Amino acid sequence: MRGCGTPLAAGVLGALLACGTAAGATLPAAPSPATDTGVTASLPAPSAPGEPSAWGANQPRFAPSSTSSPSSSTSSGSSAEGVTAATAAAGPDWVFRGAGWGHGIGMSQYGAMEMARDGYTAAQILNHYYTGTTYDAVADSAVISVNLRNGVSTTSLTTSALSTGGGAIRLTAGGTTAVMNGTLGATVTVVRSGSSAKATCTSCTPVTTLTGTFVQATWNDGRTLLDVDGTKYKSGTLVVWPSPSASTSLEVTNKVRVHDEYLDYLREVPWSWPLEAKRAQAAAARGYALSASYKDSCKCHLFDDTRSQVYGGYPSTSDLPYWSGWQQAVRGTGTTTTGYVTRYGGSIIQAFYSSSSGGRTQNNEDVWGGTPLPYLRSVSDPWSVRSSNPNASWRAVITGGSLASAFGLSDVAKLDLRDRTAGNGVDVATATSAAGARATIDGESLRSRLGLKGTWVRHLVSRVDGANRYDVAANVAKRISVSATSAVIASGESAAVFDASVSGPLSAAVDGPLLLTAKGALPAPTVAELDRRKASLKTVYIVGGAGSVSEAVRTQLEQRYAGLAVTRISGASRYEVAENVAKQIKARHAVSTVIVASGTAIADALGASGPASALGYPILLTYRDSVPAETLGALDATGATIAHIVGGEASVGSAVESYLTGTRSMTVRRHGGASRYEVAANVATYFRARFSLPTEIVMTSGANAALADSLAAGSLKRLMVLTAPTAVPEATLAVFQTTPQLETVVAVGGAASVPAARLVQAQNS
Repeated sequence: MRGCGTPLAAGVLGALLACGTAAGATLPAAPSPATDTGVTASLPAPSAPGEPSAWGANQPRFAPSSTSSPSSSTSSGSSAEGVTAATAAAGPDWVFRGAGWGHGIGMSQYGAMEMARDGYTAAQILNHYYTGTTYDAVADSAVISVNLRNGVSTTSLTTSALSTGGGAIRLTAGGTTAVMNGTLGATVTVVRSGSSAKATCTSCTPVTTLTGTFVQATWNDGRTLLDVDGTKYKSGTLVVWPSPSASTSLEVTNKVRVHDEYLDYLREVPWSWPLEAKRAQAAAARGYALSASYKDSCKCHLFDDTRSQVYGGYPSTSDLPYWSGWQQAVRGTGTTTTGYVTRYGGSIIQAFYSSSSGGRTQNNEDVWGGTPLPYLRSVSDPWSVRSSNPNASWRAVITGGSLASAFGLSDVAKLDLRDRTAGNGVDVATATSAAGARATIDGESLRSRLGLKGTWVRHLVSRVDGANRYDVAANVAKRISVSATSAVIASGESAAVFDASVSGPLSAAVDGPLLLTAKGALPAPTVAELDRRKASLKTVYIVGGAGSVSEAVRTQLEQRYAGLAVTRISGASRYEVAENVAKQIKARHAVSTVIVASGTAIADALGASGPASALGYPILLTYRDSVPAETLGALDATGATIAHIVGGEASVGSAVESYLTGTRSMTVRRHGGASRYEVAANVATYFRARFSLPTEIVMTSGANAALADSLAAGSLKRLMVLTAPTAVPEATLAVFQTTPQLETVVAVGGAASVPAARLVQAQNS
């Protein structure tokens, strides 16, 4: 596994989509049964209406190897609904789907909240996210410096009264003995003056200016609030320093005691959250603060924002009702000089945490490189992707130019994201240009360069399944409007599946579903779906002769659904059935193009049925080395001038192609391949340009035993690809990787035909 950078900030946020079983410590049982399978409403942060949230859990984090802001080219990428990186276009936009926010190392804040809802204690929560750790009380009265203003040219200090008699401020300057005193409402302006800091206050006494190596302010009499450039503080000692690395700027820090003056004002998680989640957060934050080293570059141990932890100042009126609950969590030990932390082997750990993972947290070395830390192991985190997390699912749209720039390529024609970390985030991303140039970057670079919320980038997946092929077809039909007035019924029995294989384009032509039947009677799933539609249903088309769908089925339809018109489209052979289906399609719209597939290799016809249905192309069947008279009749009847042959010469020979191009003077394009998987992939790749922004691709089984599940999939009018039971073929993966707008892979068929592992492969491609 590759990595980049070194871990510098424990509070650096969030993640994307992944699942798995826990690695490391066994998760203790909840005190009460955990039956919650998801929260239907988000927990609002207690902030005033119209104000931006100040909670660290809901803010973007800076990269852990940097203390500067994200670059302007990607800073717009913070919307959960859509992120657009603005760059000159170099090809189409690319859609990224993911979940969670941040690096995903250590504790997930939203995961901890949901664990607390399920009854877990702070100790159990922390032991889950930090493998092999203990929950211990330690002394926490140390004083640290928190940077409030970093590299500013000026800062303004104003006092207000928290209670009667408040409002006093006292200022001193380094290297001098002068004192400046202010009363309620006093405003002090501090600027850089050469290598010194200069404070000015026109209402202060006995002097109105102070200049020194630093300016220090005290006000914490319990009755006064100090407003520092818009944020109010009750406690601490404020120091304004000349920036060491810049000749015109200042650093503003507040010296505070960890136990209360610092931890009481942290805004990492909403104070309305469950107590045990807040206790877990307080312990992680305390350990981070106690282990922070002093940095002369900022004159601080910590920053007040997401570069470290969000230190938000005195609560606003809307926050105050929740504050006592947060203070209760901070005071977990019950003493004024100790607090709980997480330790490993007796030492306080680097308690990294993030807003949320995408279902599984990350190993530290997989994200930042360096030495693997035993307490920062990837663990299962299903709590992170419950609906209470506003970033449980997000969508980002990245311009082609931005994506190409991220890889240093002229354009990106293919993006391969299957190389994954232990936490199922992107480990290495590989891009290929249209000219064949390849470039790779690690997952964290992909995240930062594109402004994504995390590295758990993967396609959405869904499944249309059922107990059998009839059930699958009925469930596919549920994706087609219930107000449709027509439906198509074909045989689902193995001996007659070719009739169903050409029926998808007919169902599209009549704007109805394609359902399957047994030869002698309608199966229960088919009846149930027809019953659901009976208020609108006027016509049913039976595809196939009585040898495949008996007259008993027609009678059953007519008797069960009064007034239903039943039309049979039959033929003496599968070739004639296909011919007559094509004529029905021609009767509804002009036909200039047809699909020509083998009458014996059904997989090729199935793979083409999605595009054929969407584009209105009839599917005709042929012998290997000659064109049947029935197929010639279909060509005559439709007047088609273009033919797409699906399959290699082993299924549709060169003689057929020569006849169509020569004798018939048709424009012919062959979509071949070394296997049925390559044929379907080549068909999808070719017809993709005919689809307006193809956001869904259907994946069905290419195994002979499971082809019946695919029969009705063509009626969905989507690009279709095939998978093998043991692995998704490279040709199929390539279709996903070269479809920029792809968001969802829809599996048609149960887990026996499209195993869950194949869906995961497609998801992570």
